[in-house]
Parts: sequence; structure tokens; C-alpha cells
Amino acid sequence: MKHTATWNKTFSFAFIKKAIHFFLLHLSKTFIIPPSLRPRLLSLCGVRFSNAESVFIGTDVLFDNLKDTKTFIGKNVTITTGVKILNHFPIISKGGITEFSMGNVTIEDDVFIGMNSLIIKPITIGKGAIIGAGAVVTRDVPAGAIVTGNPAEVTGYIEK
Repeated sequence: MKHTATWNKTFSFAFIKKAIHFFLLHLSKTFIIPPSLRPRLLSLCGVRFSNAESVFIGTDVLFDNLKDTKTFIGKNVTITTGVKILNHFPIISKGGITEFSMGNVTIEDDVFIGMNSLIIKPITIGKGAIIGAGAVVTRDVPAGAIVTGNPAEVTGYIEK
């Protein structure tokens, strides 16, 4: 799926909808919104939850959903402060960045995402995985894996 930037389009209903989503996404990042309300607020902006009551989302967590992309979050997921989840990445050509490759991000059940991690590109994070603080995740993460670093690499697996 590709997306071309539409910054200079005329005022429309689509623009108003996008502005409301932008406002809600950024409101959800603030400390004034209790963690119990963040999933409900984010569900209005294209983030889908298996069980919103079992998910913890810290402050300053950015969900950057572009048009027609979704983020799916399973049960018992912890997303700590400062995490950024992007459903797109730029395609660089001779003319610069003119479009983005886009897709869905899926975070399965029982996942822990450490502080200030960056999840870029359409990926799946497997059940029970742990993403270390500051990791830059650009590839799918297997179930039960522990990933760290920039770019993130599997450094171990959780013992059962």
C-alpha cells in the first residue's frame, strides 16, 4: 500500500476527520488522560484492542496511523512511556521522499514494549515478546523473543 502526501488539499470533511484524529491521538499522549482511558480514546483513532481493559499505555506514546492503516493490540500488553509506533516508512527516490509504504502493525498478547522504543514499518510482534528500552524495531518479532538495539535484533528467548 502506498500513500502520497496530501498536505495542500482544500478544506473538506476528510480534513476535519483527520484533524479530530490528530487531536485525539495527541491528547492521549498527555499525563492528564488516565491510563485506563487511553485505550478508549485511541480506539476512536484506528487503534484496535482485543481487550482494552488489560492494556497499559504510558504517557507520550505516539500512534502514527496514516489513512487506511490500523494498529492491532492484543491482551495484557504493556507499552511504556515514550514509545512511537509508525505504520509507515518513507520511500526515498531521486526526487526525495514523495510517498510512503504503509501497512498495519500487530502487537499480539502478553507483549512488553520498553521505554522510548520505536516501531517502524508494518510488522507483527509475536505473543509474549519483550522489546528492550530504546529498541528500533523494523522487522517482525517472533513469539517469546527478547529484542534490543538499533536496529533491534533477537538477543534471547523467554524460558517457559
